[in-house]
Amino acid sequence: MAGRIADGLGVAIAGILAPVAGAPHVDPLVILATALLTVHVLAAAGLLLDDASARCRRSAAGSAILAGVAVAVGGSLLPLMTGEVSPIPVAWSGMTVALLAVSQGIWGQASAVLARSSRKARRVLVVGDRDRALDVLATIAGAEQRWAFPVGVLLDRDAPQRPTLGGFISALEDAESVVRQEMVDGIVVAIPWSDPQRLTACLQKLKPLAVDVHLFPEDAELFVAAGTSVMAGVPMVTLRTKPLAEAAALVKAVEDRILGTLLLLLALPVMAVVAMAIKLDSPGPVLFRQKRYGYDNQPFTCFKFRSMAVRTEEADVKQASRNDPRVTRVGRFIRRTSLDELPQLLNVIGGTMSLVGPRPHAMSHHHLYEKVVDDYRCRHRMKPGITGWAQVNGFRGETATVEAMRKRVVHDLWYIDHWSLSLDLIILARTPFACVKGTNAY
Repeated sequence: MAGRIADGLGVAIAGILAPVAGAPHVDPLVILATALLTVHVLAAAGLLLDDASARCRRSAAGSAILAGVAVAVGGSLLPLMTGEVSPIPVAWSGMTVALLAVSQGIWGQASAVLARSSRKARRVLVVGDRDRALDVLATIAGAEQRWAFPVGVLLDRDAPQRPTLGGFISALEDAESVVRQEMVDGIVVAIPWSDPQRLTACLQKLKPLAVDVHLFPEDAELFVAAGTSVMAGVPMVTLRTKPLAEAAALVKAVEDRILGTLLLLLALPVMAVVAMAIKLDSPGPVLFRQKRYGYDNQPFTCFKFRSMAVRTEEADVKQASRNDPRVTRVGRFIRRTSLDELPQLLNVIGGTMSLVGPRPHAMSHHHLYEKVVDDYRCRHRMKPGITGWAQVNGFRGETATVEAMRKRVVHDLWYIDHWSLSLDLIILARTPFACVKGTNAY
């Protein structure tokens, strides 16, 4: 559409400027009709500005000349309308050729620069051995329209002990840190499909990362492209997409900021009463701060109302259980009703948490469960939440067994894969009932 408008405007401007070449003024209706005719001719020939940049560069002169011919034909109809011979077709046609040749050339060059700009391109990481990684890099480099920009290679075989070539080549074990440091948008896995064990081991290490993962085909020509993504003209299987990409991420961010602020304002009187009760019940601070893992497995400070007696920070934090002696009188009530979580609205407004998402756990619990529960770290592909799908489905509070945590993780991963604004609102509406029920919350 942009190309049609731009080319049509070029023809119209040429018609308006035709008097500069000695031709009389052209009727506006004639200009409009000729511009539409020219655009349709260029579209039929595949020479509009919104074609690929490479085609624009190759055909700038050709498309301009074709447009000039179309204008000349359109302008030649004027004598039939006016009964007079006019120099308009020649002047108008010449102006059109000049204007469109310049605009097509500028558009093509601008598209090429934009396509090869690392700031505009999708930043991709290539995973595989040296030979296969080189194949992917060559494919990307050879593309006329490069919207993918390689930021590094992770070798799963014969990897260097330390990053080389300025950090461009690293080991697969460095995937998490490289993705974070290079702000990677997607990963291209260039491991032969004929080696499923190696491929499975690689994909398992990439599972927790909040990026798109693409599988590079062994034979692009024989590959069936249905349901795939295309990068540099080569079809690839999209194994996983980044949760909350683009518009969805914006919707959830707006939801968190607006609803979070409103809920905080509504909760302030309750929070003031809880804070006063905590202060009168036991010595110590009102707020409890604890480091937990959040989005992309990054640590953050989680706020809660203090519900236990003041103690020194423990390396191995034990989950609260029924009749736990550490819990204060006020603490039992606010834990059972989840009022101790209200300060996390500050985390939501600050951007480290979301209203709805997988619950964050203490670091010692995180390190324990990531070893014994499959895909545990995959929960952190989305921001942690004050409440979540697991919590409103009965998996709230203490997880006394590994199986209980496994079920919580299953619910968390289901939520991540099926997120929607309506689902968030349903969870938020069900949360008060789950809090009143108080199951497993000690």
